[in-house]
Amino acid sequence: MKFAKNNLKQIKFNFQNAVDLQQNCKICIFTTNGDSWSFYFKKGNLIWASSSIHRFRRLYRLTNQICPQVNCQEVKLREQEISELWEYLLISVLYKRKQIDIIQVKEVIQAIIKEVLFDCFIAEREIDKVKVFFKTKGNKMGAILNSSLFQQPITKINYIKTVERIESFVSDWNQTILAHSSPNLAPVIKHIDKLKKTVDGDIYQQLFVFINGKKTLRDLAIETKKDLITVANLLIPQIKSKAIALQRVPDQQLSNLYFAPSSTENDIKYNNGTREYIQELDLPLIICVDDDPHICQQIAQVLNPIGYRILPVNDGAKTLMVLLKKKPNLILIDAEMPDINGYELCAQIKKMPDLKNIPLIIIGEQDSIVDKLRGKISGAVDIISKPLNSAILATIAQKYTQSFADKKSLTANK
Repeated sequence: MKFAKNNLKQIKFNFQNAVDLQQNCKICIFTTNGDSWSFYFKKGNLIWASSSIHRFRRLYRLTNQICPQVNCQEVKLREQEISELWEYLLISVLYKRKQIDIIQVKEVIQAIIKEVLFDCFIAEREIDKVKVFFKTKGNKMGAILNSSLFQQPITKINYIKTVERIESFVSDWNQTILAHSSPNLAPVIKHIDKLKKTVDGDIYQQLFVFINGKKTLRDLAIETKKDLITVANLLIPQIKSKAIALQRVPDQQLSNLYFAPSSTENDIKYNNGTREYIQELDLPLIICVDDDPHICQQIAQVLNPIGYRILPVNDGAKTLMVLLKKKPNLILIDAEMPDINGYELCAQIKKMPDLKNIPLIIIGEQDSIVDKLRGKISGAVDIISKPLNSAILATIAQKYTQSFADKKSLTANK
């Protein structure tokens, strides 16, 4: 516990330093299992926060709650990449399109920052390291601070008052038996008979309607119009009796990307003005070819905070066209897709002069000797297995994007 407290103390020290010294920086907190939180400061003001956990579920839930006049899942952007500032971009676009007003914009951003802070603080036992990145040339981890989205931040929060409120909320949460559980977990009924015996009929019907194993405690708080602590306390007796359990649920599927499997070649526009905020940063681009959007999102959640852009391609048949246009630093390819075999796709890519030097990684169900051999024959430099391990994914991204950059540099100098 001492280790955890020291980490929390270090986080607060770095936050306070950013405020006192009016720093432009990004403070990243990482856990032992690969989760992360990122906090962005401009001239000492906390202007944004993001997390690898439920990025889009959080965005959709809070935006739809605060801005009921717009369903942000239905908003389509001309954005093809999943970037580190993707949520901030969507909020900015909604404001520019006059679909939400400035008061709502500020409320959404501040609600996201507070929620991310809370999640970070209650995970103190799992915190492994804290890093601070500054806006310096050549620092890809801090390069996002140069984004035009941050040149004139939409809002800023009072860091000291906010942290005081969050710490008070964390203290209240820790007094429940859910102290070491996350509100991002979803309650699920495990024993119906036991539940019927412990609650009356009306309450049972309410629980049965709301609790389906897919809605998190936070989702339930909004649906029932109760605060999070109240919802937790209502469920504690059933959790104690083991009639209800808490389980992890995946992030919601990102529905706003312009580039989708149904797109036609004529639909895809690459001279997109809304992308300037990313293109100017010159961050490494990784293309993820997988028919399952959740895999691409999972990869983005791990790699966005450490300085990578992710472009998902959910239609294998369009892969070559996209690769020739984008020329990424690294390509991740699912081994088995409905319309094309990943190993065959690797072999096709290796035959193309403009693409043959780009490192290819196969995403397989397993990394057996046979799979590794198939990957090597097809031209892949490595293989990673599902479920994806965050640490391995980050290591592979760093290894092969750096290797590709070194080769490009050598070629340019010849």
